[in-house]
Amino acid sequence: MIRDLSGLQKSIVLEQQIVYDYLLDCVTTQQPQAVIRKFKTLFVQGKNEQIKLSKALEKTIFSPIAQQQFAQFFNHCFYIVLNYWVANPESLRYVSDLFEIIEEINHSSSYDRRRKQLIKLIKDYQQSKPYFQLKAIIAIINPQKNANVILSSENSFSPNKERLTGGETTGGISRDKECHSTDVNSYLARYTYLYEYIDPQIPKLEQLSKFIKSLQSSRCQDFEIKLSRHIIYRFRLKQVAQIKLLSKGAGKVINKVDNPSLLSEKAFRVALTQYVGKIEDKKTILERSQRFLADTKSRSSYKTFKQDLYQFILKDIKPRNSNHSFDLKLKNKLENIFERSDNKPINNTLILQTCRQLLSFLIIDSDSSENPQQFANLIANLGTAQVMKILVKITLICPESKPFLEKKIFSIISFYQLYNLRDVPWIIKTLEHLLIAFSIYFGNIDVSIAKSAMDRQ
Repeated sequence: MIRDLSGLQKSIVLEQQIVYDYLLDCVTTQQPQAVIRKFKTLFVQGKNEQIKLSKALEKTIFSPIAQQQFAQFFNHCFYIVLNYWVANPESLRYVSDLFEIIEEINHSSSYDRRRKQLIKLIKDYQQSKPYFQLKAIIAIINPQKNANVILSSENSFSPNKERLTGGETTGGISRDKECHSTDVNSYLARYTYLYEYIDPQIPKLEQLSKFIKSLQSSRCQDFEIKLSRHIIYRFRLKQVAQIKLLSKGAGKVINKVDNPSLLSEKAFRVALTQYVGKIEDKKTILERSQRFLADTKSRSSYKTFKQDLYQFILKDIKPRNSNHSFDLKLKNKLENIFERSDNKPINNTLILQTCRQLLSFLIIDSDSSENPQQFANLIANLGTAQVMKILVKITLICPESKPFLEKKIFSIISFYQLYNLRDVPWIIKTLEHLLIAFSIYFGNIDVSIAKSAMDRQ
């Protein structure tokens, strides 16, 4: 039986390769319009003038094994085309047209045996992870223009009409009201720290990965420059106001630099104050983190480290809902992490594993949880800014945990990827907070200027 399955698997791989070779030949020898036409004929009509290719496709879509693997197979067909097109900016204009073939197939109907099977498989495909990954990749390489959107921390809608699951009112979108119908996926191009988890990283299709990495680098740098310029602009405004020259027109010589985030002015100020401003004890969150790490050497045991970590995380955190008992849940979680190591000395491995466990506690994977909206409930009870403060604190005391945090955030985004932005504005607020924090702490922004700007607020 195992030998039969192995033989069948090898046979299907060979049939799939015939389809791949055909598409590779098309994309390397023909114009994008012709490629789209042939792609459409193959997967909408389910046939081709080449008999060998038609038979290969038929075996692929009707084999029991192939049906289980169809999502990966279909994605690979797209990746072959994209891998070649990304090297040519002119070809990239046709990416959306290629992707629309899926929708066309989805709305088709047929009595033809082959077409009927393709329609069924592609409808199932649209509920699969490979489909969501492809949609995310296209959002990155062919982004929509959502630059006019501002998410407000204030409630522009009636709290009784617009509420998130878990009780948080939606943030207002104050500029482009049409974006109420926009899904979260449309914004993914902004969040370069997620690119690594969207990139399919397929051997022999390295050009696509290289292109995504290139976009990641240039867009990350672009945002950092814009954020830095905006912070400097705020700093200069404060300088002018401080010497009381603004009323005499001195402010007019300062060229305005727009807020590069999608947060409102109020929400952006909260984020900037949170990440570079001095709080109650006149220390920034970074300075607190550095102090916490410096004190680690003097801690007698891992248990003491966890107790101090509890205090460090909860400092300045004020739950909206007293019944949520976040502090108690956090305390219990920390007490239960590696209990057998409580009396042992602290080391870097324990710190990393503890931080990873905390991130898993705070961000429960939506696809593996009985309650996929637990993270949304946490935000509803603590607020987006405070939850992000906790996550950033963890990465500051253990930078090695940052990739794990990014991966956890990506799991949340994957769940809400096609949700309407109006229904989950906290998703974009979450992503914007991390974009700002990562740019400040792990990018090339001069934090000293940012601190000066906030000190003069």
